[in-house]
Amino acid sequence: MIVASPMSASAATITLAAVNGNLYQQTVQNPCIFANNSCQQPNGFASTDVPQQGNPSSWDILSPVYTGAQLNSFLNGGSLFLGLDINQATGQGAQTLTSFSMLKNNVTVDLFTGSAGNVGATNNGNGYADYLLGGFSSFVAGDSIQFRFVFNGANDGPENVFLIAGPPNCPDCTPTPNSTVPEPASMVLLGTGLLAAVRARRKKTS
Repeated sequence: MIVASPMSASAATITLAAVNGNLYQQTVQNPCIFANNSCQQPNGFASTDVPQQGNPSSWDILSPVYTGAQLNSFLNGGSLFLGLDINQATGQGAQTLTSFSMLKNNVTVDLFTGSAGNVGATNNGNGYADYLLGGFSSFVAGDSIQFRFVFNGANDGPENVFLIAGPPNCPDCTPTPNSTVPEPASMVLLGTGLLAAVRARRKKTS
């Protein structure tokens, strides 16, 4: 199935990052944007069902149209991240996230384009994210938001894509998931620099 959508001349790049361990689970950080049977949805939140395994093995599908207010109500002030849960048959090769995009007010503003075999399953268990999609553009309450999901070579499944809520459900999601905590030595250097700046300012004003 081919779905057409308007393209922006200069869409920003969506990032795809592997998740190390079972950190984000759909039953905790929900709802699903693209859903399989295991998805737990809040009342009234619409999603698009992902085709079942095998036939078809590829798809090009659009999510429902959301408002910025709908999505922000789950983010708790954090940035938008989506978890991608991959289902992969034993002994089968990695599958392909061909592209993923976000449309804002009917224009593609963010785009990921992937190479063949880029999304092998890494985290076992029900509904755990194998990858994080991030780097999405900001939006306000009145914006219309829609997502496009293009996938090839599905050999098990179906996959799902779910919204990762901000704190408290995902305390590491602000400003970015798994952000590096500054080393103690770096904090000492920063503190020393700030102290020197304060002293210099006092000397200048006295």
